Amino acid sequence: MELFLYRGEWGLPTIDYDCARLLAYLKFAEAKITLNFNGNPFSSPTGMLPYLVTEEGKKIGGYNRITEFLQSRGFDANAQLEGQNYIVINGCIQYVFENLFPYFMYSLWGDPKNLDTTRALYAKRIPIPFNFYCPRKYVLKTNELTVSLAGFNLEDSVELHDVKDLQLNAKKCINWISEKLGENRFFFGDTPSEIDAILYGYLSVLLKLTLPNNVLQNHVKQCSNLVKFVERITTIYFAREGFTSASSNSSSSSSSNDSSKEKPEQEQKFYDGTQKDSDDTPYERRKRYVVSGIFATIAMVSYALLSGILSISQHDHGGGGFISYDEPEYDDEE
Repeated sequence: MELFLYRGEWGLPTIDYDCARLLAYLKFAEAKITLNFNGNPFSSPTGMLPYLVTEEGKKIGGYNRITEFLQSRGFDANAQLEGQNYIVINGCIQYVFENLFPYFMYSLWGDPKNLDTTRALYAKRIPIPFNFYCPRKYVLKTNELTVSLAGFNLEDSVELHDVKDLQLNAKKCINWISEKLGENRFFFGDTPSEIDAILYGYLSVLLKLTLPNNVLQNHVKQCSNLVKFVERITTIYFAREGFTSASSNSSSSSSSNDSSKEKPEQEQKFYDGTQKDSDDTPYERRKRYVVSGIFATIAMVSYALLSGILSISQHDHGGGGFISYDEPEYDDEE
């Protein structure tokens, strides 16, 4: 089996919440799966990463469907929990989803101050020309949330973006997580479970991604036990998968690098090689520029033909056609 994900940054294995929680789930369930950090969301059944390719070649997209498949194969991150905690965990997951997820998504994909930063981060990890299209999926998903929960469209004027309730719920949820975690290593003591994987997905991105308007990051940093929680999981389970690009200038990258250098006590059973920034090589940069130029040229020529600026004319001499340019007409000034 092979799992396709977004490449990481800031010392984390991935930049994406869904990919991060699935990676943590795999570690906790001790599932041996090949990891591919150069995934293309255009190849995914959902149009987003992560997606899994089974031994039979079947593609499964999305966290819920992938974990359901893994559980059917005997890989369950909750297997070591006691019966009572196994029941409670579903309620905890639902509470976090209802209260933290909406504003989390708006902060990344809805806030006009942050959107360009988030889009550029994802676009760098998606092959051309799909990087022009795929990030839009996340914006549309966020728009569905704001329309249903807050009553505004992302295309509305920013003055109409009333997210006070969403933000308040997210902060209360973070406080609740911090209170429940306390000084424990994991949510249910010393044993990691699915709720820890989900919390790692949220908190790792919130803590490391630097955005122009990052209210939740400041709130998480005030909860020292949540900061230690993220650092603990990153160090123990992702010390070798953690990645920081040469071009990264995030303020948090130095601390992430320090933690990523620490070796875990236990051997990582399904690590599939260190991540490499394929965009940093001269060949990849040259290829990216050439493909971008070709794509831009095709787009400009197509626009010119559709708008009538260029036209293809057929003439008898030679039997071949050629492209003619229709010059604009100007009125003579007297």
